[in-house]
Amino acid sequence: MNKKKRQALIKQLIAKHDIETQDELIDLLKEAGAETTQATISRDIREMHIIKVRDTDGRVKYAIFSPPEEATEDRLREVFHDAVVNITQVQFMNILNTLLGNADVVAAELDELNYPEIVATLAGTDTIVLISKDVEDARIIHDKLQEYII
Repeated sequence: MNKKKRQALIKQLIAKHDIETQDELIDLLKEAGAETTQATISRDIREMHIIKVRDTDGRVKYAIFSPPEEATEDRLREVFHDAVVNITQVQFMNILNTLLGNADVVAAELDELNYPEIVATLAGTDTIVLISKDVEDARIIHDKLQEYII
């Protein structure tokens, strides 16, 4: 099966099943007549922007990431209002606490806006670390983002 057909099948399988691991995905592909390797699946996952998300029961499953049309300050303000609980500056970093399962969404919005004061973003399930090049840049971004929480 060629790459285009395999990736279309992967998309269908992810939409239809709660797939938690690459092994489960490989097994479902095999059942559908598409023999493949783990290396190929890893490459497909990366190319197709497949991410792991938590379902309503807290279980992790694969989903296809669809970025928002365009990140804007208004969109960021909305996401912050809905998801961010706290922001704390620690030297040249800012730590954002979010509602469980929202850190990746907030981090993606911040990354899209490409603030010059943020040199790196690390996101977990409910925590984001924003790294700035110095304390001054961290303060600028802290003050700007603090307004969005209120």
